[in-house]
Amino acid sequence: MPQTLKQLNLILDTITDGVMVVDPQGIVIYANQAAEQLLERGSLIGHSLAIPIPADKIQFQDINLIRPSGIAWAEMRSTPLEWEGAPAFVIGLRDITARKHAEIALQESELLFHTLSKIAPVGIFRTNEKGECDYVNHRWCEITGLHFIDSHGDGWIAGLLAEDRESVMTEWQRCVSALQPFNMQYRFQLANGSVHWVVGRAEPELDEAGGLCGYVGTITDISDIKANEERLGQAAAVFESTREGVMITDARRRITMVNKAFTDITGYDNQDVIGNSPGIMSSGRHNADFYREMWANINATDHWQGEIWNRRKCGEVYPELLSISTVRDGKGEISNYVGVFADISKLKASEMELEFLAHHDPLTKLPNRMLFLSRLQHNIEKARRQANKMAVLMLDLDRFKDVNDSFGHLAGDDLLQMVAERLTTRLRTSDTICRLGGDEFVVLLEEVNQPETVAHVATQIINALNQTWQLPSGHEVRIGVSVGIAMFPEHGASPDELIQQADTALYQAKNEGRNRFKYFSEDLTRAARERIDIEIRLRQAIEQGELRVFFQPQFCIHNGAIVGAEALVRWQTASGELIPPIRFIPIAEETGLITTIGNWVLRETCRHGQRWREAGFPPLRLAVNLSPQQFLHSDISDVVAKVLEETGFPAEYLELELTESALMKREKEAIEILHKLHALGVHLAIDDFGTGYSSLAYLKLFPLDVLKIDKSFIEDIPKHTDDMEITATIIAMAKTLRMRVVAEGVETAEQLAFLKSRQCDLYQGYLASKPLPIAEFEKFLTDYLPDGNL
Repeated sequence: MPQTLKQLNLILDTITDGVMVVDPQGIVIYANQAAEQLLERGSLIGHSLAIPIPADKIQFQDINLIRPSGIAWAEMRSTPLEWEGAPAFVIGLRDITARKHAEIALQESELLFHTLSKIAPVGIFRTNEKGECDYVNHRWCEITGLHFIDSHGDGWIAGLLAEDRESVMTEWQRCVSALQPFNMQYRFQLANGSVHWVVGRAEPELDEAGGLCGYVGTITDISDIKANEERLGQAAAVFESTREGVMITDARRRITMVNKAFTDITGYDNQDVIGNSPGIMSSGRHNADFYREMWANINATDHWQGEIWNRRKCGEVYPELLSISTVRDGKGEISNYVGVFADISKLKASEMELEFLAHHDPLTKLPNRMLFLSRLQHNIEKARRQANKMAVLMLDLDRFKDVNDSFGHLAGDDLLQMVAERLTTRLRTSDTICRLGGDEFVVLLEEVNQPETVAHVATQIINALNQTWQLPSGHEVRIGVSVGIAMFPEHGASPDELIQQADTALYQAKNEGRNRFKYFSEDLTRAARERIDIEIRLRQAIEQGELRVFFQPQFCIHNGAIVGAEALVRWQTASGELIPPIRFIPIAEETGLITTIGNWVLRETCRHGQRWREAGFPPLRLAVNLSPQQFLHSDISDVVAKVLEETGFPAEYLELELTESALMKREKEAIEILHKLHALGVHLAIDDFGTGYSSLAYLKLFPLDVLKIDKSFIEDIPKHTDDMEITATIIAMAKTLRMRVVAEGVETAEQLAFLKSRQCDLYQGYLASKPLPIAEFEKFLTDYLPDGNL
């Protein structure tokens, strides 16, 4: 037994864990060397230890050991036993001081990490070895807009902006696979739609074997930086792309920066101006006082704006609109001056052009009405002071419309420019020529005291314009001019009066045959006022239904039967006055009312014609006159078709009469319109034949059925053999062209006998009947009892 105990002691002294036996009071009964070394004491037997007395069962716990060298940590295991017949405890002690210190250091490290993570201005994240997120701090959640729970695993991916998601994942997976650091800029989109730019960085944590433990990284919100970059980029783009020149100087007014527009405008590049004073561009047009006042204003208000003349590198002087602003630093000290300027050369030129166009006709470059009236008023006042006379000449080009209609408006514009140039070269520099509009011009002749002088000038103008004109297009045209003259002070004392009187005289000149001049007189004024009065009353007459349709019967020369009638418009006022067509038809043509009147006559004629057919009257062919304006400037074929459809009047009983002038103005267009009308089934007649162009070459091209001989050839039969020969020739020609012939204005039996001898087909005139109102015409039909028909 002693030998066994000795061996046991030897064994216990060789182990590194301390072993002791204590009684229930904690008195050491036995202790091995390791226990004595652990507690840093000599013999422990008989001593009481400051350790917890174990319970009567196996127990594990960590305890503090107070040693001379300091506190240590031990892992204690206690087991109850009997020692020499008495109860005791075996206590095993293992030194865990190093481990405890490591644990405490780790705890302190983790506490520090969490504290730093909490207060860090950047988002912190950590991943496992698979690259899956297992930790984020509060700032990370603020930046990304995600909850802690949403961040775990791959949940953080959902917070990425959709446009960046694929590229970020690709780069992240590449870094994890290659165990490389991650560094990338990308965006998170928050629930409210806002976007945060971040720069994400992460470093891999490797174990001792080089295996990946995970990643620890940060995200930094760089949204403000990105916004500043964008603003700076925009500012730089604006600086370089703006069309205004920009020049920045330091506080000493030395140039530090210029943009591309500066170079484009001035011709100076960076090397030419950097470090120099803006004075190198001085034009010399401004004196020292100008610059002194400018800088005084800048010093007082930190700003100046105005127009200034500078010089380009090539030496050219140009105007610019310059704005100078002062830039101050945080202390309020001047750091820079910024000059922004625009080249206003073109603007200045445009202003001059606009000023010119405001007072001149843009086509001919002649003074316009505004400038003419101003000069006219000035010369009236001057003439009053000096007792001089002057004249206003109103000009209207004859046959100008034919040029427009035949060759187009561009040709017309070319002709107007040529006329303006010729007028300018023919008149004195002191005279004023104005284009009022269209083909109307007005001339102011200063200091002309004799009417004969004005007449001489008017004659020169007429002769100058009444020549063959060679247009740029190669066409040759011939025009004329009518001139109306008003003298100051005889014919007016104000600009408006003189222009009005000259216009009145012009109207008379045109009425008397054109290509001539006419002085103003009171008779002309009365005539002009009468025209105005007629126009006003005519418009009211149309609205109030004062127009009437009269019918003049047409007879067959061979048997005397009524075969038709010509519809003629009359104006009967509310008082019963019958105004003849010669007084209002020309005015209707001038004002454009003729189309309204003509369409009304057409509709009324067809309506009455259908009513007579339904009443049992013999069939009559009714003739309606079409004015040139109605024929060429309205869709007359559609108008006729609609009237025939509305009234039910048969097309074969309607005859449309046109004058030679209407057909000859625009031959190709007239032929096309005539064919459209002929296709409707109506008959077509040429009226007043022989008074217009009388061109047989053109006449045979028109699809005409009837030729009407003008009464001017009939009225002198049989007195004048020339008229008889002309009439016979017209009848023979019409027969050759297979056209029926109607003679107008037959008033004597001799005239009728002659027409019958020449085989004229129809006639109308006062010999048989004057134009009759509808009621009288119906009575005439009833009383006449015609025995022939169409």
